[in-house]
This record gives sequence, C-alpha cells and structure tokens, in this order.
Amino acid sequence: MTSDDLHDRVVASRPTAETNLAREVGTVISHMLGDGRSAIAPDATIWTAETAGELRSRIAGNPIPGTDMSQWDKLDVQLQSASREAVLLAAELVFLREHPLRSNLPATRRAHVERVLTHLDVPVTIPEPMSGWLGRPAGTAGLTVGTSYNSHVWKHLPWLSQFVIHWRGLTDLERDAARSDPWTLQHTMINSGEDRSDIRNILQFLARPDEFEPIASADMKKKVRDGLASRIGGSTGEDPAAIDRDLFQIRGALAQDRAEPFQFWTPGVEELWKAAPTDSASSASDSIDLNEPRPRRYWLYSPGKGASQWQEFSTNGMMGIAWDELGDFSAYPNRESIRQQLDPEGTRGSMMNDVLAVWQFQNEMAVGDIVYAKHGKSKLVGRGEVTSDARYEPERDSFKNVRSVSWDHVGSWELPGNAVLKTLTDITPDHDYVDTLEEIFADEPEPGESVVVTPLSRYDKTSFLNEVYLSEERYDRLCRLLTRKKNVILAGPPGVGKTYAAKRLAFSIIGAQDPSRIQMVQFHQSYSYEDFMMGYRPTESGGFTLTEGPFYRFCDRARNDTSKRPYFFIIDEINRGNISKIFGELLMLIEADKRREKLRLLYKNETFSVPPNVYIIGMMNTADRSLAVLDYALRRRFGFFQMDPAFKSSGFMRWQREIDSPALDHLVADIIDLNAAIAEDPALGSGFMIGHSFLYSPTNDDDGWLESVVEVEPIPLLDEYWFDEPARAQEWAERLRNAAS
Repeated sequence: MTSDDLHDRVVASRPTAETNLAREVGTVISHMLGDGRSAIAPDATIWTAETAGELRSRIAGNPIPGTDMSQWDKLDVQLQSASREAVLLAAELVFLREHPLRSNLPATRRAHVERVLTHLDVPVTIPEPMSGWLGRPAGTAGLTVGTSYNSHVWKHLPWLSQFVIHWRGLTDLERDAARSDPWTLQHTMINSGEDRSDIRNILQFLARPDEFEPIASADMKKKVRDGLASRIGGSTGEDPAAIDRDLFQIRGALAQDRAEPFQFWTPGVEELWKAAPTDSASSASDSIDLNEPRPRRYWLYSPGKGASQWQEFSTNGMMGIAWDELGDFSAYPNRESIRQQLDPEGTRGSMMNDVLAVWQFQNEMAVGDIVYAKHGKSKLVGRGEVTSDARYEPERDSFKNVRSVSWDHVGSWELPGNAVLKTLTDITPDHDYVDTLEEIFADEPEPGESVVVTPLSRYDKTSFLNEVYLSEERYDRLCRLLTRKKNVILAGPPGVGKTYAAKRLAFSIIGAQDPSRIQMVQFHQSYSYEDFMMGYRPTESGGFTLTEGPFYRFCDRARNDTSKRPYFFIIDEINRGNISKIFGELLMLIEADKRREKLRLLYKNETFSVPPNVYIIGMMNTADRSLAVLDYALRRRFGFFQMDPAFKSSGFMRWQREIDSPALDHLVADIIDLNAAIAEDPALGSGFMIGHSFLYSPTNDDDGWLESVVEVEPIPLLDEYWFDEPARAQEWAERLRNAAS
C-alpha cells in the first residue's frame, strides 16, 4: 500500500463532524501561519512576534497567584491597557483553545471570547462565520478534555504566544516546509519552547486534522497506541512524534476492516485497546459481557469529605475519588492488587469499602450511569449523568482519578433515609429508593426497571395512540392547540392519565423517547419564583448565593440548541401554585406572540426571553377544590384540553378484552354508572369522575388485584366526595367491592 493510499484510507475513517470542526477554523490557522491578519478585525495584523511577545509578557511575566480571583478575572487584569493587536490576538487564541471542546456550551465559548474583546477601546462584533462556529451545540462534536485543561488559560495563552514568536523567527523556507508537511509542523511546535502537550495536541489537530487525532491528553494517546501497537508490529518510540505517527498507522490498519468512520472510543474499537479487566479473586459481577446490553446503574456518591470538592466538580462537570497514593487506577487488574497496595502490611483493616470504591469507580461505573452527589448522610447536592470513562490526570493536586459528568441538577435537597458514609455506593438493586430519588428531580423517564443505555427509541403519533386512550381526532386537535398556544393544560378528573399523556405527547412531537428534552416539576402552595426561575439560597458559610432555577436552565439549554428542536417543560399540579408569584415577569414572556421579547430579570442584570422552541404542558386535577377560582392570567395564556375517563375508548376496550376477566367487566360497568351519578351530582360534576388508569395494575395475574385496586383507589375518593352523605358513599363502595370479588 502506497503512502497516498494509506493517507486516503485514514482520512476516510475519520468522523466528518470532527474534521469539519477543524476545517471550520482553517482561515484562522492560515492567518496564524501565513499573512498574520486577524479573523475578527481583518484590518489588523496580530500574528507577529511583537504582539505575541506583548501578550506573553502580560500573562507569564505578570502572574497573579492565589485563588481569590478566577482565571478570567486575572486575565482581565493582565489585559488592562493592552494594545489593540494584543487583545485581538488573545481573543483568537481563546477561540482556538475552546472551539474544539465537546462539552463546552456555546454560550460559554462565546462569553469567553467576548469578555476578552471588551478590552478594546473601539468595540467589535464577532463576524460570521466565526459567530456561527461559536454557536455549535455542546456534545455534537469535538474533544473531551480533563478539568485541568479548562483551568489552564494562564498556561495555554503563553505557550501559544511562544509558538507564534518561534514561528515568526523561522526563515521563509522553514515555514514553507512546516506548512506543507504535518510532521515538520509538529516538530516546529515541539521545538518552540517548553512543551505544553494538551494545547499543542489541539493546535496540531486543528491545523492538520487528516493526520492528527482529536485527543488532547498525551497519556491517553500513549494508552491507545500501546494497546494497539501490535497491529503495526510494535511501537516506534515514546516521544510525542513517534506516538502520533504510530496512531496514524494504527488507524490505517483498523480502517481496512471497518466500513464506517470511527473514533478510538467507538464501540468495537475501544475494546481492542482497552483490555477488559479480569479479577479472578472477585465475584462474577466484576466481569462485563460485551455481547449483552448493560443496564444503567445508579450511584450514591460523596464528592470528598464533607463534599469538599463539590464546588470544583459541579462547576467543571466532573467527579473524582481520592486514594491518590494508588496512582492510575487502571493499573490494577483486580481488587486484591488494590488491597495489597492500600494495605502492604497485610493488616486487613477496614479496607473493603475503600477497595470496592476504587474498583467500581474505575471498572463498573459506565457512561450513561446516574450519580447522586451527597453531603454527609442527609443532604443531596446534585444529580448527573456520567459522560466519560475513568481517566488519570497526574497534573491535578488531588483526586487525580476522575470522570466527566453532566450535572443536570445542582442545589440542595433532603436525602431520603439515612445514607451510608461510603464514598461510592451502587444503589441500583434498590428500585424503590432509586425511584424516590428520581422523583425528587422529576425529569427522567417513567419509574421502572433500570434503563438500558441504547439509542433513542422512535416514537410517533401511532405510538401515542397505541398507549394513550385518545382518539386520533382529539390527538390532532391537542397538537394544533399546543403548536398555536405553545402552552397547554391537560385538565381532568383523577386517574385519567394526564402525566402519562403529557410525556408521551412530548415524545410523539419530538419523534423519539428523548428524556433529555423534557423536564418536569410539581407546583405546590409554597412554590415560588425563586424555586422556579432564580433566587438567593443560603450557603454553609452563612451567606447567600444566586441560584438558577429549573426553568431558567431549561430555557438556556433549549436556546443553545441551534437546530431549534422542540423542548417540553411539564408542570404537574399547576393549579396548586400561586401563578403570579411563581412566573413573575415570565407571565408575559411565555405567550406565543411574546417569545422573542426580552425583559430584565428580577435577580440578575440580564435580559431574558423564553425560546420559541420551548413548550409548556401543565396538568390540572379538576377534582381539586382549590380550583374554585382559577387565576385568569393562567386561563388566558394556556390552551385548555379536557381529558375524561376513557372506559368506552377503543384502546381501553381492547385492553379489557385482553384481560378477559368477568370481574373486571362488572367493575368497569359499575364505575361507568358511578361516574354518571357523580356527574349528575350538583355538588360534584364531571370533574370528579373516576379515571380509567386506576384499574391498571402490574400484578393483574393475581386474583385479588381488583379488590386491592378498589380499596386503595375509588373508595377513599367516594368517602371524600360524599363526606356529608356517608350512606351514599357506603352504598357505592359495597357495589364496587361486590363487582371486584
């Protein structure tokens, strides 16, 4: 195979999204390596040794020690009175270091660049297409980096500046050679000064995406290369250039057997270099059968003693555990090897929990698992989804073994029960406890068995009609109402499946069972604007901190989705809250024709709008006596859709036939008669009827399930409805009991 054939094969094997991401910034790179002009302000020449020297001197020559200021605050100080060229150079370097990051939100990337540009005397606007590049949604393409990368602006900008100084000191012939050959370019970067491998790896990928892997970590590159070196007859060396050349050859070798583009962590490829751990001394649960789908697991986790690491971990999207004396956890093939390292004297002290935590963190936790962060034994501080494998970051001061986590909830909640003080606990087997925790956050799939981490299941109108007892005509009407008003309320008596229908309505419009675009909260009498939108919360130190609420964060997520896919915010018991108190200025902004208007927020000096792709679905129980006077503002801004018992719907009758139970048939007939009596009662009305979902039971193969349903569901309601007519309530209760027996 010729070198051209190998190159073509390697290029074809690379995922298009990643190579496009690098090629987007080709103009910036070409200015850096060529004419030196700014991409933001083309009239300025910024890629010069003089400008780079000024910038490097301002940052590396004027370090600001301490933790009282963030790295961006420090950069603000260092850029004060900087030349126009130095500010533009700093902005474009910040753009280059953050553009390829997979997890960064577009708002964050843009804010960092714009923050640097505020130091210009004459303001500039980020031009297209750079502005569009900054809007790329998080998670769609790019590199995954360690948390140390995000906190090292003060190291990255000086290294990049030093490279520019070195580059401009080369002869024209040397620069031509580096521009034409990727390996010469890499050699030039390495020789520009003290190497900073993470930012260099990113810069060389952006400059030459055909040849270099989108991997920032030098350790990760070496680990992949070492695991696959046998594919090319062994490694050729340990220096950065040798490792990158080996990876290029390895990719070419793997591409011969794969028709589709791949990354080194693509399923089927990752297993080739990341040997599955074996633990002959532990139970069979330590091994992973790669041929079977792995169910999602749920973990209770302590982010350091007394949650000491929580601020860093929640801010940087990560989790980590201690035992740094072990070094890289991946070096230990089994639990016994971990125990021997922690307990070299063989005392066999209380090592069991420590060993298990290390082993599970490294080998049993997986991408897609859910983590509940806790403080002590009684407080929850966050919930998140694991988004990366375990990795070792030796440059960290502590907690060097880490994983990336998307923390979708950060705050303070009471932790049910009395939690153990262990660092890491697998709570997956305790389904009831997991369901209790999930209900606290109320924005995940329906409670049930652990969710298998698989691609999103398709869900459409047909799926909805198969599961929700609504006619096609009424479904179409509901969709039109939601599209027109953007806010609807599903109103109906208890047991008609309002919550069940709301989530599936959202899924049917999304086109897939995608819980990431659905969030659910429940209103109550004490619920406030501060709970819903934004407000000050007390801190452990006795002060207060401004905390963003679920609706603010949800709107931000929907706004940053450049494809403008629909997002659904579901509010249970919407009538129980004080609507004016909860929504505040949002009462105007949620109206369909006001979605693009902005108002200044009560607690924050910024303007806010509700994105057009956010839809609000509320649920309202019409048997709730608190509905006697309904907030007019709510009536005007929401479309109302009545949901009634569906005993006579084709879907329910089909289910009834499948159950084939004479007792069920008699009970359904009696409940239909009961609903007629309730509807005719002037003190009640149709809003108090008994819904069909009360008759559903997961244990319908048990002969006594109907009797249990009757005692638990309808009869207590009858006692409440006819509290002043106990004889009437008793008459209907006995009739239902007889039908179910």
